[in-house]
Amino acid sequence: MPAVAVTAFRGSALFGTTPTRFSISNKALTTNLATLTTSAAHGITVVGTLVTVQGVDSVLDGTYTIHSIPSTTTFTYARVNANITSVAVSPVGIATFSSAMATGLVVTNKVVQNFIATLTTAAHGLTVGDLVAVTIGDTVYDSLQVRVMAVPSATTFCFIVATQTAATTAVTQGSFGRFPAAYTSPAATTEVTSNIAIANPSSAAGTFTISVNRIILHGETLLAANTTAYIDLKQPIATAQTVVITASIPQITMHVSGVEIS
Repeated sequence: MPAVAVTAFRGSALFGTTPTRFSISNKALTTNLATLTTSAAHGITVVGTLVTVQGVDSVLDGTYTIHSIPSTTTFTYARVNANITSVAVSPVGIATFSSAMATGLVVTNKVVQNFIATLTTAAHGLTVGDLVAVTIGDTVYDSLQVRVMAVPSATTFCFIVATQTAATTAVTQGSFGRFPAAYTSPAATTEVTSNIAIANPSSAAGTFTISVNRIILHGETLLAANTTAYIDLKQPIATAQTVVITASIPQITMHVSGVEIS
């Protein structure tokens, strides 16, 4: 049984291995929906794609899931604040788009009962244990580390929140994006993940989540500012099983190494 050392993943926990970046030339906020314009075609086509906005202003900067893509140089996301008249961004800001998000949808309804949030979308294809990011402009629900706990129907999914009850309310802007596998064990292969290094070069603390075959190994685990954590895992991952990762801030990166045995 030959064994080959592999790097299963190396990159941003939120943005994957090959994020893209574009300058932001214009901003606007109307009825809690931000619209930003990039200086060149951004190439984004998937609702729910993660974007980090920097250098625009204190209201619009942050990390969000994209609600809509009106044109090849514009995108929108939910942001609750007073309106901002359309104006040029000077000097330009930066939009960093995830290379990771493969699927996502707009959200149309929200409710919380006994600390269980339920969001309604179009047919979503989610499975219990999936990790998703949610931005609907409501701090009860918004998170970059949501674990799907139940799928009552093809158009609803549930997760745990810190609020006990929130009334059923229509959502007019906002979306979710599903994190794909950072690594999938190849056919006829067992991978043994041996070591994971997680670095936080930011000046602020953050958290990270690691899931193996939809089972959480580390859930929103704290990582102090300017530190690196090392996990000695020795976790077998059978054929077609996956490693999925996410984090609370875009600066957190991961290096996952192991051995593939075929």
